[in-house]
Order: sequence, then structure tokens, then C-alpha cells
Amino acid sequence: MSSTDYPARRFGGPVPPWLGNAENARPIPAEVWITGALVVIAAVIRIVVLTNQSFWMDEALTAYEAHLPFGAMINTVIHVETTPPLYFVLIWAWAHVFGTSEAALRSVSMLAGVSLVPLAYLSARDLVSPRAGAFAAAFVTFNPFLIWYSQEARAYMLLAALSAASFFWFVRARREPTGRTLAWWAIWSSLAIATHFFAGFLVAPEALWLLWSARTRLTAAAVVCVGAVQLAMLPFAVTDTGHGTGWIAQISRKVRVSQAISEWGVSILYRRTTIAVGLLGGAVLLVATVLLVVFGGDARVRRGAAVAAVLGGAVWVLPLLAGLLGQDYFLSRNVIPAVLPLAVVLGAACAAPRLRLLGGLLAVVLIGMFAYATIQVQTSAYLQRPDWRSVARALGAPTVPRAIIAANGFTADSLKIYLPHVNWVQPQSQKVWVQEIDVVGDRKQIPLRPVRIVLPKQAPIWLRASGAPTPALIAPRGARLVDRFVVRSWIIGRFMLDRPRRMTVRQLIALAPEYFHRTPNALLIFFQRVDR
Repeated sequence: MSSTDYPARRFGGPVPPWLGNAENARPIPAEVWITGALVVIAAVIRIVVLTNQSFWMDEALTAYEAHLPFGAMINTVIHVETTPPLYFVLIWAWAHVFGTSEAALRSVSMLAGVSLVPLAYLSARDLVSPRAGAFAAAFVTFNPFLIWYSQEARAYMLLAALSAASFFWFVRARREPTGRTLAWWAIWSSLAIATHFFAGFLVAPEALWLLWSARTRLTAAAVVCVGAVQLAMLPFAVTDTGHGTGWIAQISRKVRVSQAISEWGVSILYRRTTIAVGLLGGAVLLVATVLLVVFGGDARVRRGAAVAAVLGGAVWVLPLLAGLLGQDYFLSRNVIPAVLPLAVVLGAACAAPRLRLLGGLLAVVLIGMFAYATIQVQTSAYLQRPDWRSVARALGAPTVPRAIIAANGFTADSLKIYLPHVNWVQPQSQKVWVQEIDVVGDRKQIPLRPVRIVLPKQAPIWLRASGAPTPALIAPRGARLVDRFVVRSWIIGRFMLDRPRRMTVRQLIALAPEYFHRTPNALLIFFQRVDR
């Protein structure tokens, strides 16, 4: 039988079921294509910079906790961390599958950062317009503050993503308070609250708004469920007696507000700005946004921007009010739940239909500033996390049991992660055999300032710093200087003892001035065993 013996299907015949109703299919909007491209760009940016900096000291604590048995990890989180446990449970499970390298631990934050892009688009689209959604998605794609925390193994980007999901489903539930939309809002809000206490500054206003706008049993049930999760997190707040957060209130509130404004715009590049510049820049952006929304927007733009502004503003204002009552924890990274609502406000301003040219110009200026800041931060060592990874490589593997005395002790915990055979917890009075003492000095100048160091069951020790705390040029009695070399902003001095000694951390603190040309403000001292 030849091919001509088969009847041909006529054009215009019945459409196969798998094609669906092709005649009614609509083209994909340009904004959706743009958002899809932005998702790819966001992923590429965050993956490229994921491991170009070493672990920060807080990330080192995350890596340590990820190595612990589950029960010990939970106990450490309760007594050491200052946030609820969800992130640490997730990162513990993640680490047991993918490992504890920089890429593995930070990939959770990276994925959370990428997820903000579609959430920004969908939220702004539903509240304002697809054009506003595309602008909002672009802002969270290139924002250097979000890129920075997308490459940090801590809870902040997960908090931002879960808070963004809560906000998105709030927008849906406010418009259609069905069982489905309320359930999703309750789920994401509960997860955000279980990640960080500051999620409550977004979720609580959302809950009150839903109760006011949709007075139904379903709404009340959703709010009660979220409230129950908040109550379940209270023990973590009660056990947190202020360790690790007391330093926040010691910084002027005006300074923190200015830094937060600058950091949200140019990330850590704010170190090169002044307080006045931060406050002035925030004021200019606020005025420009309000003018564009009021005079360039239609009723929907103004209404949608107002909803997002109220919720985003609450995340900033409520912690500042709490600070006046003695609970002052306002910090740029803590108020990260406001990122997506405020990105929606900016998207609405830039998409204002009657002032599109000016809105587009504002978008270009913001994205250009974001891109410039990102490049500066990711290429300038001064603006990056301290490179303890390079210090660990320079120290190398020990050939004899050694003690390491590091200046910048408040940030040097990362060394304990990068160096093998080191215990995270270093008992103060336990004697350990030591034959080598490696001193990590800081070449940066430090102003003269007395520092009070208090050890358990011991009187305070006062150290004074004058100039750069570099290793001594002359070895103290009973030791000899065998090497001295530079690693980035550090100078490392290697001292070999004439004979092995059993030493404690307390003894080394007392001996530290003999091993430094100038004694540093803060010290980290730990022991490293030889690999047998």
C-alpha cells in the first residue's frame, strides 16, 4: 500500500483534544516575558557571587549548628540564637543532604532571593497593574541589599521570601476571602513568624486588615491559626534575654534609620556615605514616589500603592515605636519583611499612566544605582565580609599542636570553621598542649580605646589599643619568631615555643600583649590539633 492510499485530514477539521481551544488562546503578555527573564537574571547574579566571599561570623555559627545532632542544634538555637527555629531546622536538614560548604549553606538564601522576583510581579500586578509588576520585579532583581543577603547563610532572605508570600496571599485574600486564599495566607504567614519575630510587624497589620474587610468565620479561623503559631514562638522570645542584640540600642536611632535607608539602596556601600546623605536620599525618593503616585496615577494605582505603603511602612514604624518603649531592635536587616510591599509602591510610582516618562526615568536611575552599588560591593575588598578563608589557607595545616590568637575577635569565629580539628567551644580553663602560637594581626588602624573583657569566674581584663594590632617583631621569652607574612589586611606572625607547654585560653589572654606590637581591642583564642 502506498502513502497515497491513506486519506488526508482536511484543513479546518476538528481540533485534537490535546490542543485545547486554540482559537481562544491569548498571547503571553510582554510583562510575563520580562519577569521570566528577570528570574533568570536574578538567579545568574546570585549564583555568580554566591561563594566569592568567605563566611561571616554569623554564618560560621550557622555552619557549626548544621554539624550538630538535631537535639543539640535545637538547644543551641534556643540559648544562642535570637530568632525562632524554622530557618535552622531547614538549614540543618539541607546541610545533611547537600553539605556545609559556602555554596550549599547559602543556596537556601539564594533560592529565597530568586523567589522574590515572581512574587513581586504577582503582588504588584494584582494590586496595581502588570506594568507595575514588571518594575517591582526589576527592583528586587538588581537591589544590592537583597543580593547581599541572598549570599548569606542566615535567616534574612528566607524571612523576606516568606513575608513576600504572606503579602501576596493577603492581596488575594483581601480581594477574594475564600477558604483557599485565607488558608494560603495563614500558611505563609505562620512560616514567616516561625522564621523571625519581625515578621509579626507585617503579619499583624495584615490580619487586622482582613478581619476588618472580611468579617467571616473563615477569616477569623485563619487569623486564629496564625495567632496560635505566634504564641508557640513566644518561648523562644522569653528564653532570649538579650544576648547578641544589646549592641543595637547602643547605636543612635537616627544613625540606624539613615544606614537602613542607604543600605536598602546601595547595600554595604553605605560605609562611604554620611548620615545626612542617607536621610536626604530617603526623603527625596519618598517625595518623588508620592508625587508620581498622586499626580500620575489613576484610582487603581493610588489605591494599590496605598495598601502596600501602609503595610510596608508598618514594618518600619512599629519597631521604631517599640524602641521608644524600651524594646529597640530596629535594624536594616530586621525590617526586611517590608522589602516587597515597598517594591510594589515603587513599581506603582514608575508605572503611573499619566507620568510614564518620569516614572521610567526614576526606574532607570534606581536600577542604575543598584547595578553600580552591586558591582562596587562585589569587587571591593573593603566592602566585603572579612576574608578569613584566605587567612585559614595561609595558616595551612598544623605540624605541631598550636594556639591561634586572632585580632578582630568579634568576627574571627569563621576561622574555626575553615581550620580542621578545631572545637567551636573553647573551655577557658582547660589545659592543652601547645608548641606553636600563630598570631593574626590586623593592619587597619584602630583608635585608642579601653576595652573591658570579662571571662567566667574571673575579674575583668582591660586592654588598650593604639594603632594597628600587628604581631610583635621580637619574640617573647621562651619563643622564637619563625615567620611573618601578609594576607590581605592581616599580618600573620608564627612563633615556635622552645618546648611544648600546657596552656589555657586565660593564660594566652594574659600573654597576648607580648605577642602583639599593639594589643587589639578584641581577641579570639583557640587551639588546633594535629591530624594524626
